[in-house]
Amino acid sequence: MTHRRQIILVAVLALACMTVGGCTLLAWTINVMMPPEKIEPLYELPETGKILVLVDDRGKPVRYEKIKRLLTEKINRLLLENNVVEKVVSYDDVFRLGSTRQDFHNMGVSNITRKLGATHAIYIYLDEFSLKEDKGTNLWEGKLGVLVRVVNDKDKTVWPTDRPIGHQPPIAKTPQIVNASPTYGETVAIELADNMADKIAKLFYVHYVPRGHSGGKH
Repeated sequence: MTHRRQIILVAVLALACMTVGGCTLLAWTINVMMPPEKIEPLYELPETGKILVLVDDRGKPVRYEKIKRLLTEKINRLLLENNVVEKVVSYDDVFRLGSTRQDFHNMGVSNITRKLGATHAIYIYLDEFSLKEDKGTNLWEGKLGVLVRVVNDKDKTVWPTDRPIGHQPPIAKTPQIVNASPTYGETVAIELADNMADKIAKLFYVHYVPRGHSGGKH
């Protein structure tokens, strides 16, 4: 059956669903006729050993430091929940090292990776981050853009090998919302971190998307 005929059949069944209330039948039919598309990982992390998620804002320091913790902890959770890796370095361990080493920002990714007992680091550079366009207004509109690389403990970028600056997932954005509370920024930051963490974690494990929606997913 051609893709066009599949769509026509689903449309007919959707009309029947509205007429007789057979929504369970419609859901089942869509799943059978247009099954989710399997998306392979862009890079497979080692299953054993410990992985470091290192979020860096050198060059473009962010005022909202908590975004680093939010992003790190969410990615760590997704990697563990989806059995991508065996162990991860906690954000607290990264923060502790950064607080005790004055030369932390000059150590290099591989050196930090070794110091924290990891074999590889998912290095995430914060290329763009904002909670609102104009700090003088109550209009919140978050944006988060990153560059991602995987670096091993031997000072080598193992992925992506064809783009030295790293892979750039689609920018995470939040809708425009007017809110006078100065603490609403945390809500925006959490949503941005959740959105981007999902994009980053899915670079490393098999997942499924609705048929025809894979474009731009990575």
